[in-house]
Amino acid sequence: MVRRLVLITALAACGDETVTIAPVIDGPVDADATVLPDLDAITIAVAHAGDTEDLVSHTFARGEPLELAGVPFADDLVIHMSGRIGASEIAYGRTCPFAAGPGITATPHLFFSRSVKFAQLALDTAPRSGGQAITYHDGGAIILGGSSTAVERFEPETGVFEQIADVAPRSDAVAAELGVVDPRIVLIGGNDGGTGAGYVELVEADNPPLRRVEKISNIDMARVDLTATSLTDGRIIAIGGRAPGGVAVGTINEVRESAGTIEVRKLLAALATKRALHTATRLGDDVGAPVLIVGGIDDTGAPVATAELFKPLSEELADPLRFAPQLNIPRSRHRAALMPDGSVLVIGGVDAAGAPIYTLELFSIDTGFVIQDIPLPTSVGTVDFTATPLPDGRILIVGGRDPAGNPVASAHIARLDPLDGQVTIVATDDLGVPRAGHQATLLCDGTVLITGGTDGASFAERYNPPPLSRR
Repeated sequence: MVRRLVLITALAACGDETVTIAPVIDGPVDADATVLPDLDAITIAVAHAGDTEDLVSHTFARGEPLELAGVPFADDLVIHMSGRIGASEIAYGRTCPFAAGPGITATPHLFFSRSVKFAQLALDTAPRSGGQAITYHDGGAIILGGSSTAVERFEPETGVFEQIADVAPRSDAVAAELGVVDPRIVLIGGNDGGTGAGYVELVEADNPPLRRVEKISNIDMARVDLTATSLTDGRIIAIGGRAPGGVAVGTINEVRESAGTIEVRKLLAALATKRALHTATRLGDDVGAPVLIVGGIDDTGAPVATAELFKPLSEELADPLRFAPQLNIPRSRHRAALMPDGSVLVIGGVDAAGAPIYTLELFSIDTGFVIQDIPLPTSVGTVDFTATPLPDGRILIVGGRDPAGNPVASAHIARLDPLDGQVTIVATDDLGVPRAGHQATLLCDGTVLITGGTDGASFAERYNPPPLSRR
């Protein structure tokens, strides 16, 4: 990764105190995405995180010293940097939020490359297929599970990528973040040499070098093809799944922390329809936000049409006589993504015959499942792909497998039109290499880190969306 130190001397808004902001500019290693030496002009702006108005901004010609004055002290600053060739803005980057004040020298990292581009990174990542990536509470990435025992962490504020722990060897486990104040990552279930992994593992991602992995036995968790969903109160709900080689179950388990002790318990509530290979999507960040359970296969192997709704506050499922919306095309191995208006987009998957499904469906409490006018392009992989929400509410759909089982390199953007409620699909730049069973993480600077999903070792990539709505 290319790094250049840019010094910005920022004068306080009042008095003659100064604070130094020294962002480290990170760039890609592939020449096609590297643009810094060729720019005619660079604009640097500082703003409060999430604010559309800049506190201070200046445009610098090539070769001009990058020195910006007049930045007030604050604990939620973001640096925006854009580059132009002629009149065209072709490159962009921003930092994660940081603090600047008396006695503080802020050195946030800023990833700068061509906008709308998968840029190659010089990160030594573990070869991994089928694992998961979680956006950690600090806006970084935790990557674990699948074909690798390594637990990896990337911190965009510092640019540090490291292995922080090892977990037990197993495949098809699921992961979620446990806790609110001092969260940990929990890896649940999986296939341990042909039998279910009857335990959960808790990974401490903070407090180096004292990071540790704690194993808690629970035979009820010995299943694969289940889901793990973090609730707003910090608990994790594990839903459905099956024993390796077995049939779907309707079991719902809770993982929680109580008085410093981790508890794994089976809830009295059970799915009305046993299912595996489904999705479970939390409907927002409000206290007690319910979890929508969609699709999957039942205990006969048939795809499930009826959705269910888990209510965390009562630990019950919605009455199936009152809540029983039906997928228009029953499916499994799909993805579901929460949209800005609280609806849920159901993407891809396969039908009862194992054929790919390109029809998109949008769920809302008011309308149920509605087929969208525009289907997925046939270049999209409908299984083993990732669907990552971007800062502006659009969904980045990356990689996956084609009908022949081959990984694809395509990437597309799904956007909800607020005027007519329909979802549009447009192509964006392709991956550098085809990937399936990879991991994708939205970082606190608005970029998306892509790792794994290839045969053998490969480079990591970082998707750099355009500056629009990345405040």
